[in-house]
Amino acid sequence: MLTPYIIQFASNFAVVSILIFIPLIAQSYGANSSTVGILVATYQGMIFLSSALFGRWSDLKGRKQFVVLGLFLASLVFFAHHFATNIYSLFFVRGLAGLAVGIFPAAIIAYVYEKNSKLGLFTAIGALGWGIGSVFAGVVGAYQTLFTYSALLFFGAFLFALVFLKQTKRHIDQPFFSWHIIKRNWRVYLSFFLRHSGAFGIWAIFPLFLAHLGANKLWIGIIYSLNAFGQFIFMPHLERVHSNRLIKWGLYASTATFIIFGLCRNFWQILPFQILLAFSWSCLYLGSLKYLLEHNEEKSTAIGVFNSISSLAGIIGSLLGGLVGILGYPAVMFTAALFTIAGAFIFRF
Repeated sequence: MLTPYIIQFASNFAVVSILIFIPLIAQSYGANSSTVGILVATYQGMIFLSSALFGRWSDLKGRKQFVVLGLFLASLVFFAHHFATNIYSLFFVRGLAGLAVGIFPAAIIAYVYEKNSKLGLFTAIGALGWGIGSVFAGVVGAYQTLFTYSALLFFGAFLFALVFLKQTKRHIDQPFFSWHIIKRNWRVYLSFFLRHSGAFGIWAIFPLFLAHLGANKLWIGIIYSLNAFGQFIFMPHLERVHSNRLIKWGLYASTATFIIFGLCRNFWQILPFQILLAFSWSCLYLGSLKYLLEHNEEKSTAIGVFNSISSLAGIIGSLLGGLVGILGYPAVMFTAALFTIAGAFIFRF
């Protein structure tokens, strides 16, 4: 069962090592805050479509083939970042990247859960990949080098999946899509959507915000990594907590984090609250996954819809962040806090 953990680590490492610098790359091509928001929304929009479609297919057809397909396509697309030499080609490549990385996550999460592996450890390994990838990106700094390493990591994960993942046969005698999945889980989906919409407003401009506060590329990577390393520590220990309680903790802690971000005036002040952010996300993400896997027979479909809603929040939030960002970075943070507390009230009441 080591293979899913290797895939989780490598894919998260590969994604984040490029992701955190996309706003800066776009800015170097002349993009303003609004254009950066649209670029991030394009990437998330393709994940939205891909996650729902391939998550459902994974329930109907089996897990392995979609993990293998997604990783192979991702290796090609991430290498293709070398050829994005202006803002238009960057939009095209990021759209394809969103399509590729949306294919396999729901399938691999359902695969791990069905094999009775520790979900908390699995998500923590992803956070570890995110953290090490963030630091690696900050140390390397050279975009072209990062494109090559990301493609190689995806290709290595593809080979592991191809050789070592076991075939699983799944067939659920239902229509391709059923609204019952959304109806059954609407509180989780809607509260997560509101929180993540606000959060993505922040993430769309976060590297620019950190640079504005005086952080260089290395410190941007370190700040991102603190969040990820914190998740790696928290997630295995939170797995035994009830899913409803985890979701509530995650929403309340996220609200506090975003308010504090809006009050920070230099990047040093951000550092300790990345740990609070890590706790909030660990609770919310792990709690949501546990709830969906425990309450749905169509596990991959439920997770695929969850990933799609995450990406839909990415679209709305990125556009929101680009627009609200005109009023200044603190306005983005406080807007995210309002969205999140609204999600908390919906989930609780």
